[in-house]
Amino acid sequence: MPTTIQDASPEGKLPQFEKPIEEKELPADDGTEAEASVEQAVEKPKPEAAAETAGATPAPVTVTLPKAVPTPVPVKDPELVEIETILSEGLESLYKELPDNRKAEFRQKGEETAGAIRVLLSSAKVKVTKIVALIVKWLKMIPGVNKFFLEQESKIKADRLLEFKKDKEEKR
Repeated sequence: MPTTIQDASPEGKLPQFEKPIEEKELPADDGTEAEASVEQAVEKPKPEAAAETAGATPAPVTVTLPKAVPTPVPVKDPELVEIETILSEGLESLYKELPDNRKAEFRQKGEETAGAIRVLLSSAKVKVTKIVALIVKWLKMIPGVNKFFLEQESKIKADRLLEFKKDKEEKR
């Protein structure tokens, strides 16, 4: 059979080969056995055949992407927001002086502290020493703060939190 490729049909069929595969023997590196390699001889299609198939332009593909759904912002409990407000009172200037990397840490730790305080305030018997300890631990994140300032601020904030709990209970 001769080695020619039939012209590609406009229906998009693949070309058919008319030449059988040739086999060659190559000498082995160690001289024991000869290995057979397979080569295929393929002629390139003629430019006239390519011109016939080039007339058909592919249809444009349109892809519709799903619309981005905004993630809902979690709504904080009003009680938790009030506790965070009480804890943050008077600390604005200290917060502004913190380096940017510490600000996020300080804010996250403050939110965790507020959550823990909320749990302590919801119990029947409030343990003020635990609340003060949580506030002191949180405020120790501020570099260069006097330990007496920490104690004083934490006690003031604990008193305000107890007033908040008392007001909340009176409204019920």
